[in-house]
Amino acid sequence: MFRRLFEYEYWADREALASLAALAGSANGAGDRALRFFNHIIGANRVWLDRLEQRGASAAQPWPTLTLEEGREALEETNRRWGAYLNRVTPEGLSQDIVYRNTKGVEFATLLQDILMHLVTHSAYHRGQVAAAVREAGGKPAATDYVVWVRQVKARQ
Repeated sequence: MFRRLFEYEYWADREALASLAALAGSANGAGDRALRFFNHIIGANRVWLDRLEQRGASAAQPWPTLTLEEGREALEETNRRWGAYLNRVTPEGLSQDIVYRNTKGVEFATLLQDILMHLVTHSAYHRGQVAAAVREAGGKPAATDYVVWVRQVKARQ
């Protein structure tokens, strides 16, 4: 289930990024707010991947400042990392506590399955903010609902 959700996640993030790219030539940095929300999705994924891969204190920032192209590259990189990580997860591992420190240094223990679900819902929330900001900037937001992805996958079969 989580592999499928992260496939959806990758698709939805690419769709949101495409809507940002369409704003790239707009005056007065109209897409800056939308890009900031998109970058947060990337930043949060990097922070959590560093925690789950036990890389020690993460150098990843939850609110990075990335250009559109850097965001595209970061999305590809995090997608590869998620794929590799999820391929190593066993069903038993989903029920294991992951011990980590949040960005303020406070230690927590959270089930892996809850962390993964948090990431999917966190990204969906912020993609909604991206869509609203794209619309406010005069662009056309991407349709990134899960059911839209499901219909596309089904149509390709």
